[in-house]
Amino acid sequence: MEKIGILIDSTTHTRKELLQYDFIKTAYLKVIIDQKEYLESELSKEDMEKFVSGTHKMLTSQPSPQNFIDLYNEFKVEGYTHVLVVVLSEQISGTFQSALIAKTMVEDLRMEISIHSPKTASFGIANGIHLIAEKVKTGTKFKDLLDFYYNVFKEPLVTFTLSDLMHLFKGGRLSKVQALLGTVLRIKPIIEMLDGKLELVKKTRTNNACYDFFVEKINYYGNKYENFYIDIIDLNAEEWSQKLEDYVKANYPKATIHRTNYVSPVFYVHLGNKGFGIAVVAY
Repeated sequence: MEKIGILIDSTTHTRKELLQYDFIKTAYLKVIIDQKEYLESELSKEDMEKFVSGTHKMLTSQPSPQNFIDLYNEFKVEGYTHVLVVVLSEQISGTFQSALIAKTMVEDLRMEISIHSPKTASFGIANGIHLIAEKVKTGTKFKDLLDFYYNVFKEPLVTFTLSDLMHLFKGGRLSKVQALLGTVLRIKPIIEMLDGKLELVKKTRTNNACYDFFVEKINYYGNKYENFYIDIIDLNAEEWSQKLEDYVKANYPKATIHRTNYVSPVFYVHLGNKGFGIAVVAY
């Protein structure tokens, strides 16, 4: 009889309900603040709000292969026969490579491990992984679960705007001159995950323009797919996030809506603490 586990990374902890599944384990990324290292689980939202508002030097690092080896062995000891590993895009983190390396280093595991890195991250993975977890709960076979995974993550979307371009500079997405100029001109960048990378796809001057961009994306998915799951990202931007939710409810009543007002510490470092946007999975 199959016993299926799921392994995710800590940037996916944007939904508290994921913690309720006893078959989900987590590989934790780390944040280094002023040369002191923390697991993501050790930093609260309040901690990160304080740190990103200051002048602290902040870096991030991926889980090591040994972290994954330990987790694989935990699954084995607990009698799991299959493990589905879903971690953030390999284009923005070495987490996927750590998971692969660890798989080659474990001996006599007698457990099938299937490792995946969809072209999305954080909210985007959380938005789909809870659907997969529900399939596990209902006894879905591993072969069918993999088919469902590919279907759910066939065309994922994560797109958002930020209030502070300097975080993009610190994360290497913009030059310092671009970031400073954009800040002075009050440019609002729109970021989208394209082929697994965070890309600056548009520069706007107003939140209205950002809202219109997100509505176009909502219409694309809402009109194309029967099953439409949208996570509305609200990072200290209640007014605009609510407008997006109202739009979805009015135009796509069958859509499943989730609101997220939290980003993991790793993404706080690279993106800051204010903005709004959407994450979508649909099939």
